[in-house]
Amino acid sequence: MTAVHSFPGRSGGEVMRRLLAPLAHYYSDAATVEIRMNRPHQVITERRGIGKQAHEDARLNRAAIERIARSLGNASGTAFDGEEHVKLSTVLPGGHRFECLVGASVQSGLSLAIRCKHPFSPTWEQWGATPFVRDYLTAAVARDANLIVSGATNTGKTTLLNMLLATLPDDRRVVAVEDTPELQIGRFWDGNGLLAAREANTATGMVGWRELYDHLMRITPDHILFGEISTQNAFAALAALNSGVTGFMCTIHAESPEQVIHRKFTQNVAWAGAVMPDIPEYLTDLVDVVVQIKRTPTGFRHITDIWEVREGRYVFKDGREVSGC
Repeated sequence: MTAVHSFPGRSGGEVMRRLLAPLAHYYSDAATVEIRMNRPHQVITERRGIGKQAHEDARLNRAAIERIARSLGNASGTAFDGEEHVKLSTVLPGGHRFECLVGASVQSGLSLAIRCKHPFSPTWEQWGATPFVRDYLTAAVARDANLIVSGATNTGKTTLLNMLLATLPDDRRVVAVEDTPELQIGRFWDGNGLLAAREANTATGMVGWRELYDHLMRITPDHILFGEISTQNAFAALAALNSGVTGFMCTIHAESPEQVIHRKFTQNVAWAGAVMPDIPEYLTDLVDVVVQIKRTPTGFRHITDIWEVREGRYVFKDGREVSGC
């Protein structure tokens, strides 16, 4: 599971730093958005303003990556041995998300991605947002609209959601429900963050999404924030929406606002094995706004679409304000 943990003490921390150094050489750059390895010795970096670049690195063979993953697994209490346990999802020092799979399920023997979480506070202009977009979204948050931020992998969905959260008064009762803490809720002095176990039957002292949902419904939130919607939490998110809450916000992987409503939630719920009829109709009745983000070839992210779900209309489409809205 993705764990929130402290890394070893001073001597152990130094060992971990030395072990991570070949990878840190790439991900420590504040402009780096993600690094990937699709085979031993080759590192792909993606940086803002530069885009993708490939680097050959003799230090990073499969054995080196497996040593790193075993040490990270030990630090986070997650099994990884490169033989029976071949997949690891965890968090590096600095909050960077580490995802690794080795062995027969990968043709090259190795698949690695590190999603970087360097502090980055883009301006509305850097989002490609006109004054209309800025004013529309801040007004939607202020009126407690139920809002979903949509985009492909690593398009800045959480960054935008945090930017919208920053417009709320700090006395709001904001409760975030995530499996990895990424939403910036520390300034909400009556807020709280709940963390779900990503794997069942783990001896971590953490509870699952069902238990967190039950708790959430009993602690009187003003705003319910889900992180990224997945097969594990989609049903809980739908249940939260059905509770009559306003000010619900989440992110989801989708290529368009219509896909969010008509396909992605249904797909995630179905993959989780839950049965719930008429999910698109249900979402159309409960979600106010979907905001779409897309990534440029140079690594920057732009808001491209805003869809008013209940009204069935775009107010911003393909980077342009829709006339008459």
